[in-house]
Amino acid sequence: MGRSVKVFNAEGNEVVEIYSIKRDGGRLIIDGKALGVMRMDMTVSPNEVIDGLRMIFTWDVISFILLLPYFMLKKLIYQSQGT
Repeated sequence: MGRSVKVFNAEGNEVVEIYSIKRDGGRLIIDGKALGVMRMDMTVSPNEVIDGLRMIFTWDVISFILLLPYFMLKKLIYQSQGT
């Protein structure tokens, strides 16, 4: 199977796995699996996309994206020290 995005809760348990996002007319269809057992297509309306963009374009998310190279380098350094 191809790549997917997994979302975990604070305890480290998988909550949702997203396999693909496609456009169907004026909606987005997300192919995903909830709680590791229920695979389904989830529909997102244009209004929900706008609300999602408002959540994404916050300083917390933007700073996380800008710091991704640092986080990846830090992970590589720790992995190389452990081996």
